[in-house]
Amino acid sequence: MHPNPLPCGALRQHVRPAPTVVALACALLMGAPALAQTAPAEAAPGAEAAAATNALPTVTVTARKRSEKMLEVPMSIQSFSEKDLRASGSTDIKDLTTQAGFNFSSAQGSGAQGRAFGVTTFRGLQGELNFPWENSGGVFIDGIFISGGVSSIGMTDVARVEVLKGPQNAFFGRSTFGGAVNFITKQPAGQLRGTINASLNQRGSNDVDVTIEGPLIPDLLNGRISFGSRNKTALYHATDGGNLGAENTKFVAGTLHFSPTDDLWVRLRGHYQKDEDSTPATAFVPAAGNTSCTGATYTGIGRDGKSVQYTPGTAYFCGTIPSFKDVGAGVIDANTAIPAGAYAAFVNNSLGDPFLAKTPRLDHAGMAREIKRASVQAGYSLPLGMEAAFNLGYNQANSASIFDLDRTKTQAFYALQTNVTHDLTADARLSTNPKAALRGVVGVSYFKSTYQLSQLNLNSALGATAAVRDSGNYLNLDSAVPAAYGSVEYDVTQQITASFETRRQHDKIEATTYGGAVYSNAVDNWLPRMTLRFKPTADLSFYVNAARGVQPLTVNTGYVNASAAGQAYMRGLYPDLGNFTPQPKLKSLEFGAKQRVNDWLQYSAAVYDQKWQNRLTSSAVFNPTTCGTTTGTPECPFTATGAGVTFSNDATIRGLELQVDAQLASNWSASAYVDIKHATWDKYNSAAQSAYGSNRALALTGTAVAFDGNALGRVPKVTVSANTTYRFGLSDGWSSFLRGDLTYVGKQWETDFNFAQSKAYSRLDARWGFEKGNTSLELFVRNLTNDRGWVSVGRTADLSIVPLVNFSQQALIATVQEERAFGVRLRYGF
Repeated sequence: MHPNPLPCGALRQHVRPAPTVVALACALLMGAPALAQTAPAEAAPGAEAAAATNALPTVTVTARKRSEKMLEVPMSIQSFSEKDLRASGSTDIKDLTTQAGFNFSSAQGSGAQGRAFGVTTFRGLQGELNFPWENSGGVFIDGIFISGGVSSIGMTDVARVEVLKGPQNAFFGRSTFGGAVNFITKQPAGQLRGTINASLNQRGSNDVDVTIEGPLIPDLLNGRISFGSRNKTALYHATDGGNLGAENTKFVAGTLHFSPTDDLWVRLRGHYQKDEDSTPATAFVPAAGNTSCTGATYTGIGRDGKSVQYTPGTAYFCGTIPSFKDVGAGVIDANTAIPAGAYAAFVNNSLGDPFLAKTPRLDHAGMAREIKRASVQAGYSLPLGMEAAFNLGYNQANSASIFDLDRTKTQAFYALQTNVTHDLTADARLSTNPKAALRGVVGVSYFKSTYQLSQLNLNSALGATAAVRDSGNYLNLDSAVPAAYGSVEYDVTQQITASFETRRQHDKIEATTYGGAVYSNAVDNWLPRMTLRFKPTADLSFYVNAARGVQPLTVNTGYVNASAAGQAYMRGLYPDLGNFTPQPKLKSLEFGAKQRVNDWLQYSAAVYDQKWQNRLTSSAVFNPTTCGTTTGTPECPFTATGAGVTFSNDATIRGLELQVDAQLASNWSASAYVDIKHATWDKYNSAAQSAYGSNRALALTGTAVAFDGNALGRVPKVTVSANTTYRFGLSDGWSSFLRGDLTYVGKQWETDFNFAQSKAYSRLDARWGFEKGNTSLELFVRNLTNDRGWVSVGRTADLSIVPLVNFSQQALIATVQEERAFGVRLRYGF
């Protein structure tokens, strides 16, 4: 009988919110045959050979710019090899989130732009906006930051993915406020070979990719080229017959690896991709007629700072949000035909929008994007075990989205939005001998980026018959960030190691408004992380680290783009408004334990406490009620859709993460990940969201303008992922495996007002595979139980009411889990 390596009774005592989760983890730790992962034969590249056939592999990672055993890195980190990703059926970053303990959504905000946006969230640091600087986690490919096109990153060339929790600013820069995801691509092989992957499900969705690699000049230059497509069939259709939810990606990528000497290597990589999607399948659930808030009472803080009780004064959702089954598939709809009054502007750019001219031509509702990426890396081994490394990367992602803003069949609001990004990263570093008692890294980096956004509108509900450019939704932001960074680590004794990492960066931005005015801002930041690790035995370590993180600087877009009269009106409502938003900052404290209990069982546990200052919250300011439909005058300075403004608030997030891996037998493996968090607002002043126009109170919250102590919206308290794989032999050299993947996501508040929660949801995927040599065939089913739970839910204004009297009518926007799908996947190597 295996010993119990963790005090499960203590876990149950301290983690009361989810006893079933703790029981699940304890069952694994005690050796119960409940869950699993990959067999030793599927160890990640760089993993050391297992000592026995039933031993877990030892995985190495490069999170701190050098190779280390994952169980010895004093931070919360997960690593997934190519075979891990293939075994779980992961094809993009959204699939990865089900097992990696972070959240990625391409339907944040209105959801109408689909894959044009992507929001990466770590440890409950859930931003509200879609902009790259609002992500709490940065996404990297080979250490190069990716500012656009994150939602369509594929797995064809990926050798390993490392997911790092907590502030990673010291090594990865300003866009890793809460964590980082680093996709590490494959090296070209030294022998000629190729691979074909293909999958198809019963709905017609399919993925195909081909890879060929080998020596171009033996022992000197190796090359690799891959190309393919990923196609997702529309699961829904609009009333007008258009597709909802279809996605299409085509790509080609190439890598060259040059090694002229044993000490020097140079690597070049290029990637080109085109994405073209239909309108996304976003649910719109109007609150009109809903009575769940009748008599419901909530507590807030009034403008005088005193507690006030209120009942939502307009139809909304209170308590539990209706399920997809309750509302029916009819809530997923939109107009997918481009109106005649918008076609010339949207498709042919008749209004001369400078950013639209940079994007692919789009002649249907949906999204079109072109992505170009290039990088060069080099490494040189120096005497005394030192190493020099260089990394240079360029990314460009230009997209246009045409969408029905009200997301219903009502002819109300149409928009085209552009997202044009390009960035350059340069990084050079020198590291000392990693085996020395005193070791370190020193480096310099430079990051430069441009983010451009514009919008064209056709507001049919307000009587417009032709499209116009939207001055309030316009942004031209240039960033330049030079930095120096370094780390020093010292083995104080054989058991105690201390390390200090820091980055000094100068973050400068320059914003050009719709009218041509230029605003600039700059700030210097020290971003340290201090760590102390205690290793009483070779297989057990405890650590504590404290770190600071920041998000990038940005501009208060709606304010700077407003006219002088508009700015004066905003300042009258909110005197603290300025050209720039406060810089979000994070202070993080993490305690952790990692242990390889024996050859077949290991775990990593981390407890964290985060103080989030200046979380950005957006709202809209509208013309006074006396304006009627008048816009663009000194008395009525805004467009019909108002102007966006941004404020800041403070929050505290505490949580527990637990990762357990077990090799229950030579042919049976298990893995589980548990994340429990408590996220609350220390200060949540929502005066901007509670006032429309000239102090007209939003009926939802009445006189309440602050909600200190509320839970953060869209942050589940409990998340669990687990998998199991069982392998067995067949005849004639064939083997087979059965695998199951389970994900559970707990309840989430729809907004920071905490009116209603979505129900918890789960997903169970199953695979049955057959393998022989380089050939494999799999039968799979995704969402086996056909759970149609809401993946994301948020509040919005109901724009489908015609004539639109004001913007106070409420609704929900949501995305639902995809319906159960059966499919087959083939892999052939030659």
